[in-house]
Amino acid sequence: MTSARPLLAAVFTLAALSPLPLFAGEITDKAADVESLLAAGDDADAIAAARDLFGAAWDATTGLAIGEAILIAEPASGYGIYNPRPNDTFKIGEPVLIYAEPMGFGYGSPGDGLYSIGFFVDLKVMTEAGEVLGDLQNLTELNLTSRYPNREFQANLTYNLDGVPPGRYVLQTTLRDKNSAKFGSFENTVEFAE
Repeated sequence: MTSARPLLAAVFTLAALSPLPLFAGEITDKAADVESLLAAGDDADAIAAARDLFGAAWDATTGLAIGEAILIAEPASGYGIYNPRPNDTFKIGEPVLIYAEPMGFGYGSPGDGLYSIGFFVDLKVMTEAGEVLGDLQNLTELNLTSRYPNREFQANLTYNLDGVPPGRYVLQTTLRDKNSAKFGSFENTVEFAE
């Protein structure tokens, strides 16, 4: 009986010495295109190819990635245009404002050359120990229609947790993409005080 170890060792050695991956894929090919265009000094086409590379990685994600998820002082006025809240303490009855940046979402086609982005929002309220106090499905929706397939989407969320007694809580938000089967969750810890 022949051992597979020498064969595996040869494959691993070949892979280690090879300047290119043995199994190149679409993303690797697109990255090579960007490199070639930059080396040729074709800046505009290199940037266009980099967009294609980013789009291929975007489409290959299996879920929504959340780039930022932060408590904010007032609603964001645009993507990346927000002021972080200085702390996580709220007065009883004060609304909780959250800014989040979902990535990897799909697009709908409402017609007239437009693109739609949309999410269903679920909220789970838990103690810091993980005890679920509330699980609200389809609490709200977030929507955007654009003439361009935007990759930047700001999720401005406002939660009013009236009747919550003083204490520390974990707010778990889940965004469910309306245009794909992808979803993503993030958590923010807050404290309510008298």
